[in-house]
Amino acid sequence: MSTTARSNRGSGFKLDRLAGFSDGVIAIAITLLVLGLEVPSSHKVNTSELGNYLRESLHPAMGYVVSFVLIGTFWLSHFVIFHYLTHATRPLIVLNGLFLLCLTFLPFPTGLQAAYRHDEFAMVFYSFSLFMCGITLLGIWLYASRQHRLIDPNTSPTVVQSMTQRLLIAPSLCILAIGCSFLSIGLSKIILIAIPCFYFSHQLADSGWRASEPSS
Repeated sequence: MSTTARSNRGSGFKLDRLAGFSDGVIAIAITLLVLGLEVPSSHKVNTSELGNYLRESLHPAMGYVVSFVLIGTFWLSHFVIFHYLTHATRPLIVLNGLFLLCLTFLPFPTGLQAAYRHDEFAMVFYSFSLFMCGITLLGIWLYASRQHRLIDPNTSPTVVQSMTQRLLIAPSLCILAIGCSFLSIGLSKIILIAIPCFYFSHQLADSGWRASEPSS
């Protein structure tokens, strides 16, 4: 490891507790999603009505799956960012807190969109909530990677650029989904579902992991 890298590692807060706290909060956010799926009481929904109830529950279940995958994608991006970090600072902790704030809010717009599935405003609100998750995550990376502020100085600029481009995907597609919400809610949903697919379009951000590993 270079002298600069050693100096960077000793000039801020350790990452262990911040990463562990973030993982715990994200896990809770995913858990809260499933609470929006209600299991009916046998007194309210009898056996003959169960089929209809399950059909009506299909949309909330799909919303749960989509939000689960999107939160998982945000977590994966967060995980990759923390792989490159050498230490933490107070501004990074604040930015990370804003990201977690937006992410833990997602169960509400997910449930709202499921309840008002044909309402454009509900779709816009859901897309905007996802946009905030993506833009705060991008903010973490831009702050950390600017002039290699918090990342290993040996990290290639092309890797930094690839990671930036990857993190731009989610907020960009969310803006597109917001615009399409007034034309077709179904199209907006397809755009949001595409976010995890486009995530893997910048493989250099992953191939750079080994390059950023400190030498023994």
